[in-house]
Parts: sequence; structure tokens; C-alpha cells
Amino acid sequence: MYHDKKFSVINPSKMCQPMGAIQALLGIKDTIPLIHGSQGCSTYMRFQLTRHFREPIEVASTSMNEKTVIYGGEFNLLKALKNITEKQSPSLIAVTSSCLTETIGDDMAGIIKKFEDANIGKELPIIIPISTPSYAGTHIEGYDNTIKALVEYLSTPSRANGKINIIIGNNSPADVKEIKALLTELNCESIILTDNSENLDAPLSESALNLYNEGTTIEEIKDTANSLGTISLSKHADSAGVLLEKKFGVKSISGPLPAGLENTDRFISSLCKFDEFEVPESIEKDRGRLMDAMVDAHSYNYRRKVAIFGDPDFVSGMTNFTSEMGMTPTILCTGVESKRFNEDINLISEKKGLNPTILASGDLYDLHHKIKEKPVDILIGNSYGASIAQEENIPLFRAGFPIFDRLGAQRISVLGYNGGINFVDEITNTILDYYYDEAGYEITEEESHESTRSGLFAEEEV
Repeated sequence: MYHDKKFSVINPSKMCQPMGAIQALLGIKDTIPLIHGSQGCSTYMRFQLTRHFREPIEVASTSMNEKTVIYGGEFNLLKALKNITEKQSPSLIAVTSSCLTETIGDDMAGIIKKFEDANIGKELPIIIPISTPSYAGTHIEGYDNTIKALVEYLSTPSRANGKINIIIGNNSPADVKEIKALLTELNCESIILTDNSENLDAPLSESALNLYNEGTTIEEIKDTANSLGTISLSKHADSAGVLLEKKFGVKSISGPLPAGLENTDRFISSLCKFDEFEVPESIEKDRGRLMDAMVDAHSYNYRRKVAIFGDPDFVSGMTNFTSEMGMTPTILCTGVESKRFNEDINLISEKKGLNPTILASGDLYDLHHKIKEKPVDILIGNSYGASIAQEENIPLFRAGFPIFDRLGAQRISVLGYNGGINFVDEITNTILDYYYDEAGYEITEEESHESTRSGLFAEEEV
């Protein structure tokens, strides 16, 4: 039985700030993330990340306890910095706060300065403090704050580099690879903030437990101040782009997530605003293949009702993409309270003739209740939706973070034209598994001009 919730969150569709911060830092070469907090904070991060990516995850901790909560965590942070510097010698140590250290008011920047002053003349890594209180915001803000802090501390103006900064957002290694391949085909030199495509989808080798040997370099982050522009794939993680524009005049463009035909077109159009890139025939063919896949799948997907949950950019991107495929996004849930998200969904709804239920700052309890009220044919989201899908006897298309009840989460791609083809194939086959030869393909309600606009042949804006 559903009970109205006045103040509580049940089964949240979000995570804490340090989780987003760690995901951003795992895309930087030769870097150690250090959580200034209890041992449980870093253990939880490693647990979630390892079971999603199936890779060894290196996250250090200052291991605070009851005593350090009373007297402060300065000694623990100093000792952690000493141990990491001596034993692993990284190029960068990123110190993220936790709810514990934010509550007691530890001055991380001051403690780091004390460590550096005590070791003058010695070769030290770059040490950056990042404020990520767990009791405020979500993993989205944690990711955003981390990318901004990296750029703020490291970016250094010099000569123009002719590159474009790409703030990738909390996307899978496969999606990062897809964006990089698209940039390569366009002959667009770029700086990826940050590149997790190798560190979180690494080949098995003897160096698997060493420091992260791939990813965005410190030198590249320093060079972001000299780029032609910045494109943030996430409208909720664009603070670094805004900072670079205000401080160094590097023009910034935010979103949308390049999922589907229209949004990938927009991404390429945004790139072309910075330079006159010639779109090669190979990309045009990939675009045509995506259109062909959508046409092939249209009879199976048409008017299928979809519930989508996850990060706000993911939900809005999937809403636009599934509506392009002729599906009907019916219930949309994100754990983030976001004006931008509501504006995006309202714009998509008006353009595509949709009328979805929007659960901004909602949780999976709310989502499940709405699905009971307005049944859907398929659910799109992470593994936490499995119990809902099982109870309501609908398929769950797994995407987003975390995915722990299936293998290959790091290889799931939905971005760009090729990622879009993968998505169309996989979600259509999922529907066929559940509904093949089912009478649900019959149209029982009168079609209006507005409802047909949500199909494949809706007008495009590039």
C-alpha cells in the first residue's frame, strides 16, 4: 500500500557527493583520490564502483574514528598524505571531504598547506582539496565540484592550443570511447574531462593494481585555459566550463547529452561553432545506419510506454531518444531537484506531443507507485529498478549507474550514432523477449495529430 511521504526518502534515486567526485577522479592519469573521513566512506565507494566496473578501484582514506571526530582530523590527513606520497608517488592527490569532516569543520586547505610547508625542498605531488559534503546535494554536484576544482587549481593560460574541452559527465567507458571516436573522425583535437575509458575498462595485465596509467593528464587539465571552447555533455556538470569562460574567455556550451539522432546532431553542430569541421562520409553513414535501425525497429517500439529513472541528463536524453523511436515516455524520475531538468522535459514534451508524469527529486518508492497508477511496458534505469520490474512483470533495460546484477556495464554505450544503434537493437530485443506476438501491438485509442508527432518522423532541430 502506498503512503504519502511528507519528509522522507525511500530507496533514493541518487548517491552522495563523494561518489561523483571519485568517478571524476578515476579518469585522471597517475592520481590517487583520498577521502577525508571514516573508513566506511571509501569502502562504500570501492564496493559500488568495483561491482559495477569489475575493476580494482583505488580510493585512499584518512580513516577517522570517534577520537578524531572530537579532536579533529588533522593528524590523520597529514599521515595519509605522507603515506601516499612515500609509497605510491602519484602526480596528484585529490582530497575530497565527507559529511564527517564537513560537519566538524576541518580546514583541509590549511592542513594541506601545513604538509607542504613541512616538506619544502622535497618533490611532492600536487594536492587539491575538494569540498564534497555527503549531506548536501548528490553525486551530480560531487562530479561537477570536482571538475571545477581541478580546472580552478590547475588551468594555466599560455598559447592557444586549437583544442575543445569536453566535460564528459558520469558516463560509461564505452560512451567515452564513442565520443572520442566521433571527435577523431571529425579531426577535432580535444581534452576530455575526465577520460575513464581505459582506467575503468582496462585489459588484464600485471600492472592492474598499480596507479592509473591512463586518462587525462595533469598537463592537459592545465591546458584547458587555452582551448577554443568547452562543451559539457551534462547541463548539470558545466561549472568548469562556466569558470573557464569567465576567467579565460573560453566559450562554453552546455548539453544536451548526445543520445539519439537529434541530440547527436546538436553535439556535432556545437563542435562546428568553434571550428569549421568537415563532417566525413563515415559519420554520415553512421547517422544513416541509426535512422535505418530506428525504422527497422519502429513496428515493435511504436507507442510502447516507457518509465525512465536516473541522472537528470540521462533521463532527459533518453526521453528525447525513445520518443524519436516512436515510444511514449510516460513516467520520468530523477533524484535531483533541477529547474534545468524540468525545462528540458517540458520542451521535449511540447515538441513531441508528450504528457509524462515528472518525478523531480523523486525516489524509487514514488516511481513504483506511479507505475502502479499508470502501467508501462518497459523500465529504463540501473539495477535498483529490478525489484520494481519483477513485481510489475515488465522488462528492465539496464543503463546508468550502478549495474551490479549483470556483467559488462562498462561496455554499455548509448551515446553518439553507434551507441544509439546499440541502444535501439538492445531495447527492441528486450521488448521482443517480453511481448513478441502479443496483442498489445493493436492500437485501441484514437490517434491524434499531436500523438503521432512523438514518432520517428517528428520534425528535427539541429
